[in-house]
Amino acid sequence: MARVLGFLVLAVILIAIAFGLGALPGQIEATIGTLTIQAPLPLVVVAFLAIVLVLYVLIRLFSLIFAAPGRLGRNRHERQLRQGDRAVTRAFAAIAAADPKAAMREAQRAKRLLPNAPLALLASAEASRLAGKPGDSEADWRALAEQPDAAFLGLRGLLRQALDAQDWTLAADLARRAELAHPGAPWLKAERARLALRTGSWAEALALAGPEAPRAVMATAAAEASTDPLQALRLAKEAFAADPALPPAALAYASRLRLGNDERRAEKVMQQAWAAYPHPDLAAFYLAPEPDPLARVKRAERLATFNPQSGESHFMMAQAALAAQLTGEARRHANDALAAGMDQRRLWLLKADIEEADAPAGGEAAGSAIREALRRISTARPDPRWRCEACGAEHAVWHPACSVCGTVGRIAWTDKTTPSTALIASTPI
Repeated sequence: MARVLGFLVLAVILIAIAFGLGALPGQIEATIGTLTIQAPLPLVVVAFLAIVLVLYVLIRLFSLIFAAPGRLGRNRHERQLRQGDRAVTRAFAAIAAADPKAAMREAQRAKRLLPNAPLALLASAEASRLAGKPGDSEADWRALAEQPDAAFLGLRGLLRQALDAQDWTLAADLARRAELAHPGAPWLKAERARLALRTGSWAEALALAGPEAPRAVMATAAAEASTDPLQALRLAKEAFAADPALPPAALAYASRLRLGNDERRAEKVMQQAWAAYPHPDLAAFYLAPEPDPLARVKRAERLATFNPQSGESHFMMAQAALAAQLTGEARRHANDALAAGMDQRRLWLLKADIEEADAPAGGEAAGSAIREALRRISTARPDPRWRCEACGAEHAVWHPACSVCGTVGRIAWTDKTTPSTALIASTPI
């Protein structure tokens, strides 16, 4: 009904216009050479309008003719996009259903319809991975990684492949590139930290580690690996501050202070470390600057005052006294070490050495003491070693990570031969 009323109104308006034109007075006269043309004004107006209408129709017709190929191309492209989107959807559905054949079929169709489209490449890469074709999958991931907007997707896929292949160096490089492509991903930070541990990039691992990580261990390892003296000193100081009871941290810090001719501070570090956890390596480092045996006894006495009740302090004093041929003093400190609970093979071997050094003066009693000391070696506790508390593996020297089980921060100086059953807070690598 509304259309009919609108048509009637339009007809009335057109009729009114026609009557108005017909009522216009006057005429138009045109002279061209000897030819003179006269026409009423309404007829001229109507002719002008007819010419304009014809021109408009012709222009529209030519526009439609010239635009037809482009319009057909756009329609074809839109139809291709719709078909490609459906293929991508079906490919991901097949991937979710663990159907490699259907996934590959639809993914290839999507790539054909949507060449270089990120979603088509992603579907193809995942389908190839599901079908057990890592080479094809890698090619798609690399194509994705070259696209600015989809680089993170490609790098993550390549990272997953590198992790599966246990190529830790490549994985670490890909993780760093992925971080640049999409900064701030929490899982990526954790992955980079694990990869830094696996590749021995201790400074990077320390920078990425959380508060629960063994930071003293990492900082010590980073200091040992650093070629910059100032950076090594800073890292060693950080390690010692984090855990003064870790002998390698104290040694790393004190050794760099000694290299910088700051012996006074190096001694203070050793004294603080000895108070926290006495260790033979600390004693050897502290006594090293003094070559005279008697002077070394005095130096050992000074260090022992920082942990006088420790069996390790008495053991150090007994060794120094024996080296200075003070057998009576050595025997007294060896007995004090035994009284402090150090019933270890190294102590009984030291007692045998003391009695052997005193044998000319001790006679038969000294020989009996030697035999007793040697007999006790077989029943004494084993000497402490660097052992992994996670797997029990023994190491000749301290390492930040166990070379057997890969656990970081669990190598301790102990005479226990069985691994600890405690929960491991550090990260296996």
